Amino acid sequence: MAGVLPDKEEKVSDKQDGPELVRGVPRGLERGLRNYWYPVMQSEELPAGKPVGVRCLDEDLVVFRDGAGVPGVLFDRCPHRYVQLSSGRVLDGQLQCAYHGLRFDGTGACTLIPWDTEASAGQLEKARARSYPCAELGGYVWAYIGDTDRFPAPPIETCVPEELLHPDRFVHFRLPTEEWDANWLLVIDGSDAYHAVTLHMESQYHEAVARYLGDEEGGAAQKLTPLEDRRVKIVETDGHGLRGISVDLEGNMLDHGHGLDRIQGERFNLPGLVSNVLRPKADAAPYVSRLFQVPIDYRRTRLFRYAAWRADTPEAREQLARHFESVVKPRQLKTAAEDREMARVAGDLVESRANEILFGPDRDMIRIRRRIAAAFEAQQTDGLRAPADEPTPAPASLVFPV
Repeated sequence: MAGVLPDKEEKVSDKQDGPELVRGVPRGLERGLRNYWYPVMQSEELPAGKPVGVRCLDEDLVVFRDGAGVPGVLFDRCPHRYVQLSSGRVLDGQLQCAYHGLRFDGTGACTLIPWDTEASAGQLEKARARSYPCAELGGYVWAYIGDTDRFPAPPIETCVPEELLHPDRFVHFRLPTEEWDANWLLVIDGSDAYHAVTLHMESQYHEAVARYLGDEEGGAAQKLTPLEDRRVKIVETDGHGLRGISVDLEGNMLDHGHGLDRIQGERFNLPGLVSNVLRPKADAAPYVSRLFQVPIDYRRTRLFRYAAWRADTPEAREQLARHFESVVKPRQLKTAAEDREMARVAGDLVESRANEILFGPDRDMIRIRRRIAAAFEAQQTDGLRAPADEPTPAPASLVFPV
């Protein structure tokens, strides 16, 4: 059954009955970090007149559009006999249960009990379906998944990347939705920079690249760690919060910021957003690549990714669309396939975490793990949404210079 930990996973855990599922993973975190806005599907995946079932954070949701095309998100169970509402249909802009015909609007209110035409207002209220705060923005349908009594949903405009709020100034191109057979924490582990020059050498680093990663905890003194034949270097410096990788396939020793064909920087934001800031060579437009990693259940993760540029003219948008289709999209799809396979072969979350051996270069991944665990534990103990120093998604001003 989905959402139930198999016995073998419990046996691997070093604290079966304690607060941790496994080392560094508070029990419950394996299902996802609640009390945040999540994209649940792309707008084009939600047709008018048809409910769509989707699982997020180990909860079954049903999404549908009302008569005005506005999406609503409900718990995918009818309060009457607990059958899936997603097996019903949309009628007159309302969701009708396939079993006995109860109807619900986008707020979850029961508007009709067809076999009880004299149902009182109290009976209709008793039949209310559980609903989720919902919004449609930037080509995605979003839902706030959590305890709205303790953690009221903040305005979604304060929680999404800036470029999605200004379609008049920016253009973004979405890639197909992906579903990976891996726990979301294993997927996020792929955010480290150090695997890139090995796993993505062919798909990404066919030219000189420097990867810049934002470091909210402060930078370290510059270090150069040669890899293989010294053509690939791991770089850390206190300048601009830089952390990352320099690659020169011609064997030249690179200085960060000089002689590079591309500069790339990465930042992680709760609950699961990875932003890559790319500044190509001078004659190419800088852009940002975003990746939302959404837990489905213990074993699966849904991923939404897009690339965005500043573009305020039809000509610029058309040119960027061609560039995205011919260059950026194929590269991102190849990279995604490589990362997906590594997440799959990592196996079970508990077994992986219980047996891994970490080294110094894993410090960035460890910081991300600690931030996720701290946010989860803060919600359990202090009633906080997340640590107070949680940065917002990398603003467009960092990506698109005026």
